[in-house]
Amino acid sequence: MGQRSGFPLLCLMLVVCVVSTATLSWESRAQTRERQGDRKVSDESADQIQSILEEKESRTPAQKKIDSQLLYALKQKRGDRRGVPPTPIELKLDEKGRVLVDINARVSPQLLSKIRRLGGVVVSKFEAYHAVRARIALEKLEALASRADVIFIRPAAEAMTDGGAMTN
Repeated sequence: MGQRSGFPLLCLMLVVCVVSTATLSWESRAQTRERQGDRKVSDESADQIQSILEEKESRTPAQKKIDSQLLYALKQKRGDRRGVPPTPIELKLDEKGRVLVDINARVSPQLLSKIRRLGGVVVSKFEAYHAVRARIALEKLEALASRADVIFIRPAAEAMTDGGAMTN
């Protein structure tokens, strides 16, 4: 019975520790918010952020399956700067204006045929991993993304070495 008499005291000490920790954490977050409140976002930055958010919300279902960098590069190519961040979009295009992309999709002969009909070149395919690497024109990405078997299209991942990225 001697061991049980200390149990309520132990529980009380545990509750005090938890409440103290939670209070300190809450006070720390409140102080951080106060310090951050002193820093204001410039009107120009706020306008850019708002423009980007509006652009993202206006995307079609097919565009939502395409990485933003690819969409922004296409918009820049068309001369449309609305909703495009001011930072440069760096994509390597081949001599025919095609970009190397990784496509997450249900790989099938029909999908590969569609890529070719759109003027693309299938570089590699891995059915087990639902992956296709292809070169395709920016202007054709939306037509490809509109397919039900396409999940997402992104710029091709580059291999890394100790010296930096390797070229494809």
